[in-house]
Amino acid sequence: MNNVDIRIMQRELEKLKAERADGDRNSGGDHTGGNGSGNGGGGELEARVAKLESHVEYMRRDISDLKADVKAIAADIVTLKVTTASAVGKLENIDKHMVTKGQLSMYAFLTLVAVVGAAWWVVQQYLAPILKALPK
Repeated sequence: MNNVDIRIMQRELEKLKAERADGDRNSGGDHTGGNGSGNGGGGELEARVAKLESHVEYMRRDISDLKADVKAIAADIVTLKVTTASAVGKLENIDKHMVTKGQLSMYAFLTLVAVVGAAWWVVQQYLAPILKALPK
């Protein structure tokens, strides 16, 4: 039995002892369980023991259900840990290969320089000779 079963049974035993002590006080002190029959509780004791045994069986069933639930929760936690580790790895990879704002602004600046340079070259190659050929 585990600690939970033992603690519950100890509480039940304490309750029974308290009930028995109350019965002894009310029966005039004959110390027979308070029923006055002289047999120490007889059928009441057997009924109480049967009731306790029934409760213990229910507790065992509930504890086994709880154990199964805990195992399922543990499996879910493992799955969550694996999924989280995978997501963290993907995020680190994205972070490592992502273009930053500084890089993006540098690319935009270089593209602008290239476009302006190309436009300047077109003007000098084609527009300048046309302008020279025009009459003044």
